[in-house]
Parts: sequence; C-alpha cells; structure tokens
Amino acid sequence: MIFAFCGPADYKPAMLIAGIDEAGYGPLLGPLVVSAAAFTFPEPLDINDTTAAQKLWNRLSPTVVAKPPVKSGKLIIADSKVVHRLSGGNKHLERAVLATQRMTSATSAPLEDYNNLLNSLSLPAISTPAPVALPWQSNVALPAFGDSGSIAIATNMLKNTIHLASTPPAGLWTRVLDVPEFNRLVSATNNKASVLTSITMMHARNLHDRFHKSDLLLFIDKQGGRDHYTRLLMNTFPDCSLKVLLESPQESQYLITTPAPPGNTLIIFREKAEQHSLPVALASMICKYIRELYMLMFNQWWKLQIPDLAPTAGYYTDAMRWLGQTEPEFSRLGLQRQDIVRLK
Repeated sequence: MIFAFCGPADYKPAMLIAGIDEAGYGPLLGPLVVSAAAFTFPEPLDINDTTAAQKLWNRLSPTVVAKPPVKSGKLIIADSKVVHRLSGGNKHLERAVLATQRMTSATSAPLEDYNNLLNSLSLPAISTPAPVALPWQSNVALPAFGDSGSIAIATNMLKNTIHLASTPPAGLWTRVLDVPEFNRLVSATNNKASVLTSITMMHARNLHDRFHKSDLLLFIDKQGGRDHYTRLLMNTFPDCSLKVLLESPQESQYLITTPAPPGNTLIIFREKAEQHSLPVALASMICKYIRELYMLMFNQWWKLQIPDLAPTAGYYTDAMRWLGQTEPEFSRLGLQRQDIVRLK
C-alpha cells in the first residue's frame, strides 16, 4: 500500500499514534474485519503520559467531533457502534472513512468501488489461500450511502485541519476474513479468539515495522478481557526486547524496543480503547463500514434469489430467522453451508 504524509517533504513526526479494532466478531453471517489506523503527532513519546491518542480529538476539533451531535458538516470519529446508531449512521461512517483514506492516498482521488477500497487498505505481506468464489462478492459503487459532494467537502475540511495541527493520518489498513476463511482458521485452532488475536498481532507487527524509528504509541482494545500479554507479544516480536510496564484489569502496557536501528513501540491494551484513542475509534469505523458494504452486497444478491427475504445484519437471532428461509435453497443455488454460516 502507498501512503503519504501531508506536510513538508522534510517533516519527520516525533511520534506515530496508532490503533487497532475489529467488527463482526460475534455474528453468524458475514466477515470478521480487523483494521488499523495511524496518525502522526508532533510531540515525542512519553511512557508516563499516554493521553496523546486522546489529544488528537482536540487537535482535530475544527473538523472532527468525538461524540454526537454532529453539526456544521463536521466528521464524527468515535466508536462505530455509537456512530452506526445515529440517524444516517452509515453516511457518517462513510464520510469519515473515505475522507481519511484520501489523506493517505498518493493521488487523493475518490475511490470508485468496494474493491478499490479493499485494495487501498490491504495489509501487506499477507499470504492467504485463494478465496472461495461467493456469488454475492461482486462489487458496489462508492459512495454507497451518501453523496460524493459531501465527502469531497469533508475531505477538504479535514485536509486543512490536519495540516494546521501537524497530525496527518499516516496509513489505514484492513484484513477481511470472509466466512470460508474464518471457518478454516477456526477449525485449525478450535478457538475463534485465537483467530482474532492472530490478525490483530499482524497489524501490530506491521505498524511497529513501519513506524518504530519515529517511536510508536499503539492502542488495542483488550483481547478477551485478559490482563497479561507477555507471551503473545514475545511471539509477535521475537527480535525485540520487551518490558512490562503495567498489567491491571483496566490497562496493560508494554514497551517494545528494537536494537538496530533503535526505536520504541509502547503498546497499550485498554478496555473501551475507542473512547481513549482516536485511531482506535477510526479503526472501529473502518471495520464497520467495510462490513456494512459487504452485507449490502450480500443482502442484495439474496433478495434476487428469494424476493420476499428481509435483509439481515448477520447476528444470531436474526441470522436464525434468515437461515430458516434460505437454507432450504442452498442446494438449489449450489452453495455449501460452511461457506455461509460460521462454525462459532
């Protein structure tokens, strides 16, 4: 993926602030999406002060709000669950994600469709089996929920604000696990939490390798409520030194250091990290937006096959209703249950 810093050619950030989050861990239908977002920050890393990730909201406040209401055409960057519940929630997701994506693109050109979006956010150096061809995975034009004029305005507003604040986004990445791949990985581990953790750590390693020379502050939502991550981090960063700074029910902190060239990554696992870190909130919104686009294609295709079928978001109760109507048609449509319904 190509990414660009917005600012003078010789600009070097004192620190990068990043966050990782997921959407779609619980449903029976549709993909699990894990994303990461990173911003530059002009202050140096201070392991005794981790509020910089929250300060991003203040620096971007001329254009960005952290909670409703959303006024004066601003963008909201917050927990995707909060944003999705707003009136026009998908429009808010789309404006923030596409406007920020343009700031990390070499051309800043509008994305044409869903496949363009996935290509622009692809996590590098990932080797995966060829995906199972599923008929609903066609494409959808962007923007899908709003209008291009609104996104263009939001992009220009954000561009001006981040230039003045010296906090441009440094990159956005995502990993989408559709049901066949999700089931394959769960079958191999017999533990879907391990699947989520492995993808999260892929993002963490990617961020560290890209940004540790400038120092990196990385926030991750607590994985399964655990407090101890030493073994997981040692497996992810076997070539680095690890120092445990804090392990508590609320927050766990670890300092990862590379010997040559020297660099530091401070990793913080925190409950409700999206409330404390703008990059985590944005990562959450990227995940939700991609999943909403996917489910839009999914429901449109199934509506063509069964005209009286109501759309589904894929969560358990409604998924069971949906399966009651669709499963008798799987054989006729040449579909396998394990390519549609998750094992766990």
